[in-house]
Amino acid sequence: MTITNTRDGLLACVENDDLFQNALLDDPAKAQTAAERRLQASLLHRAENLCLDCPVMVDCLYRAIVQHDVAGFCAGTTQRQRLEMRKILGIHVEPENLDSYAGASPAHQVDHDEVLRLRRADPTASLESIAQQLGCSLSTVKRHLRKARRGEPVGRPKVTVVPPSVEQVLDAYRQVVANRPAVRPVRKAA
Repeated sequence: MTITNTRDGLLACVENDDLFQNALLDDPAKAQTAAERRLQASLLHRAENLCLDCPVMVDCLYRAIVQHDVAGFCAGTTQRQRLEMRKILGIHVEPENLDSYAGASPAHQVDHDEVLRLRRADPTASLESIAQQLGCSLSTVKRHLRKARRGEPVGRPKVTVVPPSVEQVLDAYRQVVANRPAVRPVRKAA
């Protein structure tokens, strides 16, 4: 997605980053007092209007619902609303695992064939040394060897998930947005 599509050169969420990254929009529970709730409602109304006028709102909404678990306010929706839309659509989006970029993921997948190859290459090597080479636990190596001995299938079968269409996402958006209380601008007393 490009951020240079509007008349001024920037999308509203980029131009108004102080609004879209406001703590009251990121975490609705932070509004404790009546004044904070009024401010939150005002910020929400302003952000919603900016999103509704945005030329990439539909694309942004689709990505925020189907492809990425976005935090805070995005595409005219709160995090809670996006979760509700995902339930309607029957989809689940995993949060970004930033640890995996650093190689510190506990869900590191060990290649079954690599375990077997290392064992065949040096049958006298200890299972612990194979585990160290692969960066996994001893029990993982034992499990792979046991499955190979028994002829059991390894891993989960590949399931192809068909993502919802843009129209399905927009229908879910209408359902969720239509079922929430209307957001009204806060008017200041004269």
